Amino acid sequence: MASPLVVLVILTCNQKQVTLDCLDSFTDCSYPNKQIVLVDNGSEDGVEAEVNRKFPSVIVLRNKKNIGAAGGRNTGIEYALQHLDFTYIMFMDNDIVVSPDFLSRLVEGLESCKNLLVEIASPLLYQMGTDNIIDCAGGAMLNFYTGSTQTRGHGEVDNGQYNREKFPECVPTTVLMHRRALERAERFDISFDPYGYEDLDMVLRANPERNPFLFVPEAVVWHLGSKTGFSGYTAEYTRMKGQNMRRFFKRHSTRLQWLCFNLLLPFLSVKTIVRELRRGNVKAIFGLIKGFLSGSK
Repeated sequence: MASPLVVLVILTCNQKQVTLDCLDSFTDCSYPNKQIVLVDNGSEDGVEAEVNRKFPSVIVLRNKKNIGAAGGRNTGIEYALQHLDFTYIMFMDNDIVVSPDFLSRLVEGLESCKNLLVEIASPLLYQMGTDNIIDCAGGAMLNFYTGSTQTRGHGEVDNGQYNREKFPECVPTTVLMHRRALERAERFDISFDPYGYEDLDMVLRANPERNPFLFVPEAVVWHLGSKTGFSGYTAEYTRMKGQNMRRFFKRHSTRLQWLCFNLLLPFLSVKTIVRELRRGNVKAIFGLIKGFLSGSK
């Protein structure tokens, strides 16, 4: 049987070399029927011309300005729905490099799954530059009572401890999803731009019945990732993060979960508040409080 077409939507914004490294890793990708769609979110580093020169098979879509992660990915979705007869679509960060068989493993996992309601799969992410330090093993473990979004396995040495659990209780963020799932979610919610939760929200809306998510540990990729240091932990950053956090949990929680979350929120914020006080970053604390208040609307 012919391999189903997979569209890979990758977003970039002024990260030319990182993006080129990502695309270069696909050179040895063994899956035969794929189309990479690179969405350039207003870059000024010449990435479009360089990608066209080095990777002519990649479709490059350019937004005139940075419209955020959700908006940029929606540009890729619109193009794919209008021009490509795909079965699966995958959303990836541009700071990922892939193993040759990762996509074959993911597609095979979904195609061979006996539970036909399983339509979303995730790979195993290692931290860039390592061969066994986990960045993410299947997704984020969500606790709707406490507002926790802990990344499964992050920082652990991989001894195969997650390999047997193919349907973990977590929500993936680096995902391969069937077109049916995409059509249920329709698009990423741009109101979550610019700081977070749009990926978790998208996956949960694509799977409203809460069917299992498939984790394929044999599908390996490496993720560079980033950390928000003092200079990036601004009042605006914390305001938007706090606002989006509350909006996300309000949207996807039961009434009981939402009640518990709000009762516990002051206690859950203590760690962040103490850390920023020690840094002298008082504006970030006020930003966080403003975000929590506005996110309840």
